[in-house]
Order: sequence, then C-alpha cells, then structure tokens
Amino acid sequence: MLGKPNSIRMVYEMSTGLFDAETIQALKQIFKTFKKELTDYLVVEDLEKLSEQDPSTHHHHHHIHAHHGGCPTCNEAKLLAEELQNISEGKLKFKIIDLKSPEATVLKPRYTPAFIYDTPKRNIRYYGLPSGQEFAPFIYIHQYIANDVVKLPKQAIDIVKSIETPLHLKVFVTPECPYCPIVVDTVNQMGLVNDLLLVETIEAIELPLEADMYGVSYVPDIVITDPEKQTEYGAEPVERINGYMPPEELAKVVKQASEKLSRK
Repeated sequence: MLGKPNSIRMVYEMSTGLFDAETIQALKQIFKTFKKELTDYLVVEDLEKLSEQDPSTHHHHHHIHAHHGGCPTCNEAKLLAEELQNISEGKLKFKIIDLKSPEATVLKPRYTPAFIYDTPKRNIRYYGLPSGQEFAPFIYIHQYIANDVVKLPKQAIDIVKSIETPLHLKVFVTPECPYCPIVVDTVNQMGLVNDLLLVETIEAIELPLEADMYGVSYVPDIVITDPEKQTEYGAEPVERINGYMPPEELAKVVKQASEKLSRK
C-alpha cells in the first residue's frame, strides 16, 4: 500500500530545518494532486515562547533533553508545519494553537505536539514528531482526505463501516519501525471510513507514558479502549493487536472490540 519504502524518501535534516531537494520535489508532486486545501491543527505548549525562539539556535533535538520542559519537539513540529505549508503552496495549512487555548480544550489532545488532521470530526491524530518511517503515512493521510480516497480492500471497508459503537484506537509506533507506517496508514483510513473511531498514533520513544503503562515491548502495538475513558491514560484495553496484521484481519478485531463494548 505504501509502495517501496524509499519511493519517497521522507527524510529531513532538522539541523537545517529543511528537506533535501529530492524530498521537496516528491512532496510538491503529491501536493499538486490535492483536490482541496486542508487545514490541520497543530497543538503545542507555550506557543508564545516558541514564537520567540530563533530556529537557528535550536536544532538536533532528536536527543530529547528533559530540561526542555513540557514539549521537547514542539519547536520542530512548528518548523515542520511551516515548511510543509510553504512547500504545498497553501494546499496544506496548519492552525498552530496553544494547549491552553479554548480550541485545544474542545479538541482534547492528550499529548503535544499534536497534529490533528482536517477531517469533519477531527478524529485522526498524530502525537509527536512524524520523523523517519512515520513521515510517509503522515503525508498520505492528507492525500486521502484532500482527494476523498481510501485505498483499503473493500472487505475491510465494509467491516469498518458496519461498526456502530465508538472506539478509541491508540497506535504505538517508533520512527525506525518498518511495519509501523503500513499499520498506521491502514488505521488512519479506518478513521476516514468511520468517524466513530478516534485514531491516535503515538510516537512511543518521544512520548513513552502510555507505552510504559501498557508494557509495549515491540511496535506497532494497537491498544483499543473505551472512548468514554478518552482522557484516562492507560485505560484498560478492550482488545489489543500487536505487530502487523493485514487490513481485513485488523478490521475484524476492531469490529470485535466494538461488539464487546456495545455489550457492556
């Protein structure tokens, strides 16, 4: 589904805050296909402080230092958003808001930085910096939304459409995991097919709180919980899917979780 892993090398050098020329070209080609403009939310902490920082003094933060306070990668996330907005020539915009803002209170992001994609219910999100392998599915979800396209097999789509009970899907990933982007891409599309699914991808190295609570030992790991406990960290799993699973199988387990919850 994601083609050859290197067909778009979504590798960016945070030291310059820029993508390499090849990546910029690949991105421009993708953005040209967009049939409509999108506006994501990017939720960060201490937006005012971030705006005052000189980006040139602020690089190489793949090593996350505790002394950066609440959100070590919020600055990179903001740089990434600005860069993509430029490259896309406005096809992809970001409304950058502070975690304490009224809008963020309504959106209820559980981590920062939070990229909240432009879907009607704002039900598909990425927490952390979408670097390494995670950058490709981050770009693809925008392409699906802009072009109203879902690439899942029909059987998987039908199963997901039939879900009537809301679910919270937490997908734990790391930037270097080869199967993670395929699973994220699948689950993101499930959230497009049925907006009763709250889909959150969580970069587990950067944001380890729940990965530790759930004892995530290898990724991808999908923990399905009750959305009524949306704000409860480490809420009890209804179902759990570890490792890669083909879309139809994945859809069946998600459907099973919804049935289990509806019987409660």
